[in-house]
Parts: sequence; C-alpha cells; structure tokens
Amino acid sequence: MKKTILIPDNINGITLGQYQRYIAVSEGIEGEFLNQRAIETLCGVSFGDVVNMAHKDVKEIIQKLTEILEDKSKFVNRFKISTEEFGFMPNLEEMTSGEFADLSAYIAKPEDMHKAMAVMFRPIIERQKEKYEILEYTGTKDFAEIMKFMPLGAALGAMFFFYDLAKDLSNATQHYIKQDLTKEDRAERETLLKSGDFIKISTLLQKEILQNSVKLQS
Repeated sequence: MKKTILIPDNINGITLGQYQRYIAVSEGIEGEFLNQRAIETLCGVSFGDVVNMAHKDVKEIIQKLTEILEDKSKFVNRFKISTEEFGFMPNLEEMTSGEFADLSAYIAKPEDMHKAMAVMFRPIIERQKEKYEILEYTGTKDFAEIMKFMPLGAALGAMFFFYDLAKDLSNATQHYIKQDLTKEDRAERETLLKSGDFIKISTLLQKEILQNSVKLQS
C-alpha cells in the first residue's frame, strides 16, 4: 500500500521545530541515511515509511528539499501561528538588557532557536496600518514552544537579518576603532569584539544554518 507524502511547496511549508529536529538527527550521518532522516523530519512521515520508498522517489524529494533549503529567506516582520499574529521587535534601539542577554544566550544554539525567536517575535497587541506594538518581554517561557510552529522562512529570515546587521555594525565599529582611538584603546576594543559578543554569536549560527541547509545528498 502506497503512502501519500506531502512535500513542502516552499520553506514556509516547514516549521522551525521540524528544522530543529532535522539538525539534531543529522549530526554525524551522511548518504542515504541522512536523506531518509531529512524526509522523515521535514515531510512529517515515519521512518518506516521512508525506508520502504523507492530510491528514485527519495532522490526526487531530496532534490526538492535541497532547493527549498538553499534559497535564502527574506526577512518578514510579521507572521501568524493559527490565529495569533506575531510581530518582530519594532525598535531595536529600545532592546532591553534582558532581551539582549537572552537573545545572546539562545541565538548560537540550533536547539534553542525557538527561544531566540520568542525574544524577537511576540504577539501583536495593537496595530495601526503597518505600525504595531507587541507584548512586553517577560522571558521566553510563554511563547518558546509555540515558536516551534512558526514558518521556517520567518525564523531564518530573522537570523539572516541579524547576521547582516551584526556584520554592518562590526564593519562600522572597526572603522571607528581605526580612525578615532589610541593604539591601546584599539587593542581593547578589538578584544571585546572577539570575546563572544552578539556579532560573533550571530556569525557562528549563520555558519551552522548554511552547513545544515546544504547537507542533503542526492
């Protein structure tokens, strides 16, 4: 008896939680076994059903999944999970110390991406056309698990956005260091930039995303 497998049409047909499971199970494996686990986690089918599929069908699905994951996601500031609309932090300049600390702690770990998203995105409580206000941040406990159901495109788009922002900030800071500080101050600032701050964390996660996105094998 043949099983129907629903292949995502695009990256938003995959949830963040599915992607996290794929990263977790893909560690240390390759070849056909990796392809089987990718279909299992990203298409939501049992492993037993996958191993009973024709090899040519596995190859076709993997080709489609690879195309989806290799496509760079665009940043979106709003999305819905069921009937709840979530919005990205409207003003990064007003990020609190608590938000920054939690985001820095979670953003480097693929298994904690849903927690990082719960810092970046919260329910919209008031909206006027394109402007909106989101719920005050009180930690990730209320929405972290919900974020596992967010569209993967929105999650990766937010990660790319922060990576680009961090890269621009790093370049601007390095320029400032070279132009306006003494030799001693330059050395101190450069040390701080390399000490595990948000810029470094974002870069590490970016590499993790790209490595896992192109890991499927045809």
